[in-house]
Amino acid sequence: MSQSNAQIREAIAEQAAEWYIENRGGPLDRERSARLMDWLQTSPVHVETYLRIASLAPDFTAAAKSVSTPLDTLLARARSDNVHGLDASMPEPVRDLIRPQRARVWALAAATALLFVATATIWSLRDGERFGLPRSYQTAYGEQRAQPLPDGSVVHLNTDSQVTVRYGRGERLVSVDRGQALFEVAHQDPRRFRVEAGQAAVIAVGTQFDVYRQSAAVRVTVVEGTVAVYSERLPARTLRLNAGFQVEVGDRIGTQRHVDARAAIAWLGRQIAFDEEPLGAVAAEFNRYGRIAFDIDDDTLRALPISGVFDAYDTDSFAAFLATLDGVVVQRTATRIRVISLATAERERTGKAR
Repeated sequence: MSQSNAQIREAIAEQAAEWYIENRGGPLDRERSARLMDWLQTSPVHVETYLRIASLAPDFTAAAKSVSTPLDTLLARARSDNVHGLDASMPEPVRDLIRPQRARVWALAAATALLFVATATIWSLRDGERFGLPRSYQTAYGEQRAQPLPDGSVVHLNTDSQVTVRYGRGERLVSVDRGQALFEVAHQDPRRFRVEAGQAAVIAVGTQFDVYRQSAAVRVTVVEGTVAVYSERLPARTLRLNAGFQVEVGDRIGTQRHVDARAAIAWLGRQIAFDEEPLGAVAAEFNRYGRIAFDIDDDTLRALPISGVFDAYDTDSFAAFLATLDGVVVQRTATRIRVISLATAERERTGKAR
C-alpha cells in the first residue's frame, strides 16, 4: 500500500472513530444522522469494513455489544508500540512481526463497533430497507411492545416474543422467532408482506392478523382483511383465511374455524379471553405473564372447559375464580399455584392425618 493510500485509510479510520465517539454520547439528531449516512455512502471504502464484518459475524449486534473500550482508545492502542506486549526493549524485527497481528485485532473490534453504530443509524433514519439489513425486535417476560416499521406497518409484540424484519425490493419479510405478534399491514407499499413462523407462512395485503408461534403449531388469526396461509412442507397448498377465522399450522394445515377475533387479540389490552377452552390451555396462557405459575397435574381438570375474561397479569383473580368451581381446590405456595381436584385434596389430607 502506498503512503498516500495508507494516509487516506488512516483518515477514514479517524473519521469513523469521531463518529463513534459522538454517537456514544447519545442518539444523534436527524441532521447528524443524515451526515453520518452521507459519509457511509461516499465511498465503498467507507463500508468495506461493514460488509466484511457482516459476512464474518452474522450476529454482529452481539459482537458489537462486547466491545466495551471507546474506539478512540482502541485506535490509540493500535498505533502504539508499547501495547499488547510490544515492549520497547524487544528487538525491532520481533516488534515488526507482532505489531501487524495486534493491530488487526484492534481494527476488527473497531470495525465491529462501527458496524453496530452504522446499522442502528441506518434504521433510525427508516432507511434500513435500502440495504436489506435485518433488524430484530423483542420483548422480555411480561413485557409488551408496539413497534412501527419503516413502511408504515406496525407490529405488536406480546410477552417474551421476538421478530426479525428484512425488506427487499419485492417483499417485506418478518420472521416470528418466538412468541406472538399482531401485524397491522400498511396499504400504500406495493411490496408483498410475508410472515414466516416455523413451517408456517402468511402473505397479506392491507390487513391485520395475529401469529402465535407455539411449541407444536403456529396459530394464525385474521382480524381484518384476508391472508394466504401455506406451509413450507406443503408449498402447493394455500389456504385463504378471511377476517374472523383462525387456523393452526403444524405438520399440516388444519381446518379453519370461526372465532371471536377481538377476543383472540385481547392480549393487546392485557387481557385473556376464553370461551369453553380447556383449563390446561388457559392456565398455560396465564403462565406466560404471571410470576407465579399455575400447576395442574390432573388430566380431568386440565380438560375442564371454562369461559371468562381476566386481566392477564392478575393471577390472584384467576385463582379465586378457580376456587369457586365445583370439585376444584386451589393451594398456594410462594412459588406456584397448585390446582387439584377435591378428591385428591381429601386423599392427601387423610394420608397426612395418618
